[in-house]
Amino acid sequence: MATYSSVDYSTNAPIAIGGITREGKTYYYSITTTAALTTADVLNFGYVPPNFRLVDAILKPSDLDTNGTPTLTLNVGDSGSANRIFAASTSGQTGVADRTNAYGSIGFKFTTKTLITGAPAANAATGVAGTIELILRGYVEDSATS
Repeated sequence: MATYSSVDYSTNAPIAIGGITREGKTYYYSITTTAALTTADVLNFGYVPPNFRLVDAILKPSDLDTNGTPTLTLNVGDSGSANRIFAASTSGQTGVADRTNAYGSIGFKFTTKTLITGAPAANAATGVAGTIELILRGYVEDSATS
C-alpha cells in the first residue's frame, strides 16, 4: 500500500476561506505516482474549507492503464463517501478528462474542513506511474445564512 499526496496536502498549504460570500473558488491538486496504482493505495488531494459547495469537478489523470483492454477505475471522495465526487471513473484508462460523474455530488456542501481523497476502485490491467490532476470548483457559503 502506498499513499500519494499532492504538494498542497504535503506542505499543509492553507486553504482560501475568506472573501465575498458565494464568491467562486477553484482548487487544483496534482499528484504524481511512482508506481502503478492498486486498490490498496491512497490519494490525498487536499482540503476544501468549511461550507464549500461543489458545483463542478474535473479529474484528469495521465494514461495509467496502458493495456489494450484497460480495467482501471478511480474513485474520488472524502471520509464520508469514498466516491462522492467520482465513482469508478474510467478516465485513467485513456488519460482523457472526466467531469463529475457521481450522483448527487453537484451541489454537495462540505460542512467542515474536508480532506478530498481518492483510490482505484479496480486495478489496472497494465498499470504505470503517472499524474492525477483534480480541479474542484464551487463557492463558500456564509455559515450564518446557509
